[in-house]
Amino acid sequence: MKLNRWSVPLRNNRGAVGSIPLMFFMLVAAIFLYLGIDLYGYIVQQQKLTVATNELLEIVKAENGYDSINREQFDKLVQKSGIDPAKVSLSATPKQVERGGTVVVEARMVYECIGLKPLGKTVELPIRVKQDGLARTFFR
Repeated sequence: MKLNRWSVPLRNNRGAVGSIPLMFFMLVAAIFLYLGIDLYGYIVQQQKLTVATNELLEIVKAENGYDSINREQFDKLVQKSGIDPAKVSLSATPKQVERGGTVVVEARMVYECIGLKPLGKTVELPIRVKQDGLARTFFR
């Protein structure tokens, strides 16, 4: 008796038509879920890059400019936060800036969204972080 109740939907052909919109809705919902996860990933990557750029800016302000040693420090900071340093391009004000002079640190990278890969599309979003401040050390 119980088996007959379970086999009735299998014999009903009209039930298959109702499942197509449900599957289509699930596909659209999954794509939007992936896009939401990508948006969150983009924001997190931008925050990580902002923190590393702020830390480097403090060093550059104390040393009155940027050099290759600072790049190594920045690479270590970025790597600890989980970003590949090879994917980040960095530009900053070179050394020997007078006290009170403006120093600028700018970091750029590209974030690849994977939410549209089921549709055969890839989207690359640029992340640009720019910080500026004043040099602190006085030269005579």
